[in-house]
Amino acid sequence: MFFKKSTALILLFALVLTLSLSGCRKKSPKEKPKTYEGIELTYYKMFDDASVIDPVIKEYEAAHPGLKIKYKKFTNFDEYQKVVLNEMAEGEGPDIFSMQNTWFMSNYRKISPMSAELGSNEDFLNTFVDVAFKDLVRPDKDGVERIYALPMTVDTLALYYNKAHYEDRVPTRGKPAKTWEGIKEDVALLTKTDNSFERFEVAGIAMGRGDNISRAVDTLYLLFLQFGAQFYNDNFSEASFASQQGGIAEYPGMEALKLYTSFADLDEKHYSWNEFIVDDDSSEKELEAFAKGKVSMIIGFSYTYDEILNQISILKEKGIDTIDESDIKIASMPQLYDPDASTEKRVTYASYFAETVSRNSKHPDVAWDFLIELTKKENLEYYFDKLHKPTSRRDMIETQKQHPVYGVFASQIGFAESFPILDYYVYKNLFITVISNANLNGALQGDLLEAQNIITGMLPEDGLVVPKVEKKDEVDKEKNK
Repeated sequence: MFFKKSTALILLFALVLTLSLSGCRKKSPKEKPKTYEGIELTYYKMFDDASVIDPVIKEYEAAHPGLKIKYKKFTNFDEYQKVVLNEMAEGEGPDIFSMQNTWFMSNYRKISPMSAELGSNEDFLNTFVDVAFKDLVRPDKDGVERIYALPMTVDTLALYYNKAHYEDRVPTRGKPAKTWEGIKEDVALLTKTDNSFERFEVAGIAMGRGDNISRAVDTLYLLFLQFGAQFYNDNFSEASFASQQGGIAEYPGMEALKLYTSFADLDEKHYSWNEFIVDDDSSEKELEAFAKGKVSMIIGFSYTYDEILNQISILKEKGIDTIDESDIKIASMPQLYDPDASTEKRVTYASYFAETVSRNSKHPDVAWDFLIELTKKENLEYYFDKLHKPTSRRDMIETQKQHPVYGVFASQIGFAESFPILDYYVYKNLFITVISNANLNGALQGDLLEAQNIITGMLPEDGLVVPKVEKKDEVDKEKNK
């Protein structure tokens, strides 16, 4: 069980600690309120309907008489981010809100971290997967490692493929290769050219461009990680992804860019994507092409499955031929080295929202206690049954791996990685420009360096990371609070 302690135990702990340490503490730990009458929490969250979250809220309210939790769903991320940050800047805003995992490193001062009495970093690491610990547990302004959010889910990039295409063109295997070199060979077999305006009857994979592929930048991030490119220096005062680093490649960022854009390079045997296959103004982009059977593979997150089904339904209503739903299959992300033969660590890219508590909350301990309840195993099992969002908890992985559709995402969670992003849209536009320039002129070190310099200019000179204090110093800081 993660963190959860009864109110009585916490009160007893506070009383004993006060009596025994009153001579060497300036003040005792905060006690939970004995009554919840008049306490109202607001909770803002992206995407999830109230009908999904309300049952957990009602159960928690029933166990805490007098407490009220108001839930508000948002569907537009740009609007959501502006509302949350603007309200917080005015000293208001929600008590609880969700934010992307890449947001926390640069925005931790906006958060009231979890009290040590409610749970430890070790509890977190034993409960949730490693990428969540790296994303959500970090030093505070005093260098003490604190918990800044709890994840309900951890999503990862995976490879969607058309089973019928593979049975027809790659019958010896019937599924995608496990390495990028193997994927290149698959694409050469799967791609069917013709004399149409698009030049393809079937494209092997939606990859290589930034303007008409929805997950283009996420895929480039993935390749940065797989090639071992360190995106920032150690204290996050400079970007470094375009720099010479060694390891798998001398310039791993450049190798990642070259691999990604090679699928849109007319001179490559595995060329399979251009600007004509999908309109860059289309909101559906490669999803519609996949639903029509015009492309054999696309890259996406777990929710991409529902998006494909939705596209199939829309196209059928218009009388347009589509693939059979049973031909939608999902494979783990390809790697640089064969995972069956290599000892190299596998990598996929993680992107998810985590739940946190605002620094403006008047009742942070109550808000955190609710989030602890929300992320208990039984509640996340219910959450998965409703929305099929992959788990964040270690003790749910084995069960979810058996799921016929979403099992792949559970199987990848142990080798998922990410890195902080200061501004989602600025980074996205930067890397789309880098990719587009590579499509026109070839992958150039100068384009990557320009993007790197712009991001470095966004970082504070002293970095984002506060040096972590040693254990003894951490104890001393707690005593002197």
